[in-house]
Amino acid sequence: EGNMVFHEYMRSLPTPHNKIINEIAQQCKVTNITVYRWARGQVKPNALCRSLIAKVLNMDEGELFPAN
Repeated sequence: EGNMVFHEYMRSLPTPHNKIINEIAQQCKVTNITVYRWARGQVKPNALCRSLIAKVLNMDEGELFPAN
């Protein structure tokens, strides 16, 4: 199945993820550390950042951040 939540998607990318992490951090106006926490699934970004992340990754927000 094609559905991949954000932290799984980030884990699937070739390393390093710096470019994507930087891009998301800039768009969401947060530190890279914060984005790494989101990418590890430790913390969930707020609604605005979830939509910005979906835009950056060109993916569906509901797929990246399912409403469990």
